[in-house]
Amino acid sequence: MKLKARSLVLFLSFALVCSTAVPAHGVQNKEGFVFTRVDLDLLEQCDLLDKRLEKEGVVYVNESLNTYVGRVGDSVLPRADPPERVQFRFRILRDPLANAFALPNGSIYVNTGLLALLENESQLAAVLAHEVTHVLNRHSYLALRSYRKKMVAINVFYAIGVWNPLTGALGLSIYLLANVVPVVLAATVYGYSRELEKEADLYAVARLSESRYDVTEIVNVFKLLQKDFEGDQIKVFYNDHPQLEERIAYVNKVIQNKTPKDDSPASTDSARRLYLTATEEVIRHDVQLNIDAGRFHAAVALSQKLVDFNPRASENFYYLAESYRTLGPRAPELTNEELTTKAKKDARKKKNKMTLEEQESALMATSGGQSNWKENQKKAQELYYEALELDRSNALAHRGLGMLLEKTQKSQQAIDEYRKYLAAAPNASDRSRIVHRIEALEKAPIKQ
Repeated sequence: MKLKARSLVLFLSFALVCSTAVPAHGVQNKEGFVFTRVDLDLLEQCDLLDKRLEKEGVVYVNESLNTYVGRVGDSVLPRADPPERVQFRFRILRDPLANAFALPNGSIYVNTGLLALLENESQLAAVLAHEVTHVLNRHSYLALRSYRKKMVAINVFYAIGVWNPLTGALGLSIYLLANVVPVVLAATVYGYSRELEKEADLYAVARLSESRYDVTEIVNVFKLLQKDFEGDQIKVFYNDHPQLEERIAYVNKVIQNKTPKDDSPASTDSARRLYLTATEEVIRHDVQLNIDAGRFHAAVALSQKLVDFNPRASENFYYLAESYRTLGPRAPELTNEELTTKAKKDARKKKNKMTLEEQESALMATSGGQSNWKENQKKAQELYYEALELDRSNALAHRGLGMLLEKTQKSQQAIDEYRKYLAAAPNASDRSRIVHRIEALEKAPIKQ
């Protein structure tokens, strides 16, 4: 596969550069860390990655949310000045994978998929504190030196090559990591060593216990990350080094005698509502990213979370309706049997050989697939109507309902909804496409 080959060549050439590094020619900072030429090359590549992520539109831009995440990130930084060649910045990536990573230059990225999964601010603080440790303790440089010896990154590139379809934001962010800073990709996919990950976990415990946050929420982050909506084979972020159960055990041992401060935004309904209020818009955005990436089960789960949180928002019902409509012949949730290791491996092999359309056709050929499709379309239609009941001017709900009615061969009703969409959104970017749909339906025999 092209990505695998390009990444492997890049890493091998990078490893050869590493072998020429001479610490005596490096730069030593006040902590005693010696920058080699290779370290400085890595730093330069990370600066390049920051620019590429912005240029490619992968960075999610929302002033209020960026300010919110930055404030939480700043609250877990040490009071001392940052290390040499570090400028802390907290950013959001448009990527539905529940992940976060830190670059050695101080850029810390948290994916929309992780923001959508979390439940309160203390959990976000725990994630950011963990990532801050990787920067403070120079983990990327240490990992680079380790990978140079072990060449484990080759396995990472193989895993990415056979798994990632390069579709949507998920594919773009992985692609940029692979081709600009492969060592960061390796750490992101497989995690750092057990020792370095434990170091980051314990720093997060210390920072949260010193702050106003609820330190017990660190364990709840681990538990949330055990959710597997899609049966993905790639394990990222906290999921692999060491195993989550082990991490939960040693963190619990450390925090068992710690209690949150009186003003802690703990895991109460109030804290959850405050967090979801701050992140509601980005969760909607992440639902669409999941739909675009073919992660329909995750889209259903996250949009249901939105509706449960705010049942008065028409937009939330629209996204839940879209999730069910695009779910097609699939069941809304994977069964326990489908989440076994063998079943996930078998499913991955099938997905790698078939497009989404081919997968849907195969499912529609089964009685179970046909039953799921009917139930999902019925559920979607009900949800579109609920969205429009809350807001008749919800243009997207009219468009989605029109697409559903067209799919179910209710041509005249579909035409009516498309026209309502165009009236509500006269400057819609897809106006010409919808006009063509209407014209095609008008020429075809009308079905009620």
